[in-house]
Amino acid sequence: MHLIHPSVLNLALAGVLGSVAAAALAEPASDFKAHDSNGDAKISLEEFQAHGGEERAFRQSDTDRDAKLTRDEFIKSAASKGDAQSSQPVDDATVTAKVKAQLLEDESVKGLEVDVDTHDGTVLLSGLVRNPAHITQAEKIARNVEGVKDVKNELKIKG
Repeated sequence: MHLIHPSVLNLALAGVLGSVAAAALAEPASDFKAHDSNGDAKISLEEFQAHGGEERAFRQSDTDRDAKLTRDEFIKSAASKGDAQSSQPVDDATVTAKVKAQLLEDESVKGLEVDVDTHDGTVLLSGLVRNPAHITQAEKIARNVEGVKDVKNELKIKG
């Protein structure tokens, strides 16, 4: 078993964020305003769903977990929505990059030594974490990524 070097994780995150940025350029700014029906510069789950958004995409995009989407989070949700509507299956490298990016964004597991490998949509989590809650959170994050069919969690607590 090998651990992923931080620079490799950064490259994976850059690839995912590059995809999100490309979607942002294609997404008109007026779409955010159209979703923000109460004009508070944030989009609630109810506002999101009123325009056909799925709760899963909302939850994945709400990186600060405040139950509201900022403009940047909304753009990320638009990219996720596009991925979900794609008729092509998500390849393993993309799944791995998305899982790593989500792990890096989550404050509770950010910076932990979690290795992510994907084969035929099954994600393998391995490495060492500080406590059982990290094991549970990492698996939860992986399961919520588009394209993940199953998760095998082999994370262990540092001894």
